[in-house]
Amino acid sequence: MDLVVPGGRVLSWEEFGDPAGLPVVFLHGTPGSRLSRPDDSALGGIRLITMDRPGYGRSDPVERSSLLGVADDVGALTTALGIERFGVTGFSGGAPYALACGVRLASRLTGVAAVALTGPYRELGTVRGRELWQTWKMRYLPGAGRRHVTEAAQWYAEDPLQQHRRSLAAGTDPWLRPAEEAQREGARQNAAGLIGDWLATDVHPWGFRLRDVPGRVLIWAGRKDPGRAVPDAPLVAAQLPNAEVRISEDAGHTPSPADWRETLAWSGGVQRDQVGQ
Repeated sequence: MDLVVPGGRVLSWEEFGDPAGLPVVFLHGTPGSRLSRPDDSALGGIRLITMDRPGYGRSDPVERSSLLGVADDVGALTTALGIERFGVTGFSGGAPYALACGVRLASRLTGVAAVALTGPYRELGTVRGRELWQTWKMRYLPGAGRRHVTEAAQWYAEDPLQQHRRSLAAGTDPWLRPAEEAQREGARQNAAGLIGDWLATDVHPWGFRLRDVPGRVLIWAGRKDPGRAVPDAPLVAAQLPNAEVRISEDAGHTPSPADWRETLAWSGGVQRDQVGQ
């Protein structure tokens, strides 16, 4: 389904789960699409609303992708659907966008879940040495960031299943499942969405600080995640006014259906001890 948002852009979205359930907006990983979502077994009692970020699937690209710009899209979509209060859950590359919703849409949110989040390296000071020098060049040399991510993202235009296929074959992410349709849909406009994501999360400033997210936030990470999700979780939580951390011992980058069910319900406003009741 499509929605025309302010400015005339098309925003493509879908709904899954229980139409009468708790409304939760799910922000897909990087790369992904509106078809990317938790397993159906995790959606009991949840009205899951998904969307293509700019440049993915059928959503029009924007000149400059930003975290707060996507939060504005979430606000426009939920308003069009007549939803005043809702939760937001962002997975992996979608998690920073979920935090941006916590800034822009704070009065409307029941909870924000940041799942498998890599925190803002500038604010946390987690990038050093040569890597820090490279990020400085991408940010401050005119055009350098866009050139770098455009070249790095071309694999997605050529074979959108490449990364996903490798992750499945490695077997190190025990709850990862095939998602061929979702990845192919994400690459409908070649690598436009992936380029926009990388610019918004890794090259451009986020546009806010963690302390600017006033509401309740859940930081979830899998113990076997090879990235920065586990070490970043307590660092991020320490900067947020109202956050808790959950580490799943039997998960890698992707939550189990049980973890998804608990996390989605939490962002929808259900307390942890009420999940499944």
